[in-house]
Amino acid sequence: MTARSPAMAEMADDLTAPMSPGRALWNARLTGVLLPFDFDGVPATEDEAYRIQAAMIAESGLAVIGWKIGASAEPLFSRLGVTQPFLGPLFREYTYASGDRVPVAKGQGLETEVTLRMKADLPHRDSPYDRDTIGAAVGALIPSFEIVDKRFDGSGGGKPGVRLIADGGANAGMVLGAPCTDWTGVDLTRHPVNLTFNDGEPQPAATDVLLWDHLFDAAGWVACHPALKDRGLRAGDYVMSGTCTGLTPLHPGDRAAADFGALGSVSAVFV
Repeated sequence: MTARSPAMAEMADDLTAPMSPGRALWNARLTGVLLPFDFDGVPATEDEAYRIQAAMIAESGLAVIGWKIGASAEPLFSRLGVTQPFLGPLFREYTYASGDRVPVAKGQGLETEVTLRMKADLPHRDSPYDRDTIGAAVGALIPSFEIVDKRFDGSGGGKPGVRLIADGGANAGMVLGAPCTDWTGVDLTRHPVNLTFNDGEPQPAATDVLLWDHLFDAAGWVACHPALKDRGLRAGDYVMSGTCTGLTPLHPGDRAAADFGALGSVSAVFV
């Protein structure tokens, strides 16, 4: 499904009418119309940004099926003006299967990452979960692409990360490969990933570029995040653990394939 389909665009309100920041951000996602960098109601703090994100989710009318993690490498914190990684919601309506032809719009990009799918709840709590408890709740590891979008016009000072939080982490969709349910013998502290884009040479990467010492730590961090205090992680939720290959700009006609070794592969054609 396209992130900017005509059917969904019809749901957008008249952009000339006054609207809340949450509604403005959701309309920007539906229509592709860029918001000013200092849009009306721009948050000043991460807490404010998550309140706007929650309002945007409510405006969407869609069910959240999981969370993407942004800024999952520590060097990004100071660049974005955040204190830790951030969350953004995932929606089934913006999910594709490996091999699909995926609509792409100007300004969108590709990130390559391992996605976890939960088979049991991890309720929110203030203290961290131990890794064995997290591992018992993880049901699958899935090779994946995240599609990210640009929804602001220009740039400015302040903390760009709070805008990304309010905007749901700039998520525009995800492409999921086949789930791997047996990772016996797989090193989940440094798992290799090779991205092939168009006719280029494979780009080697690995999960150790992420903040997490182990891929399960990503799910544990999400479950304990204050923004999920009333929800936590639920069975069936997806957790996108963060990009291993950085951001690759996308254009119609591009092709991407990523080999995750023992965990499988994922591919897509962008149209």
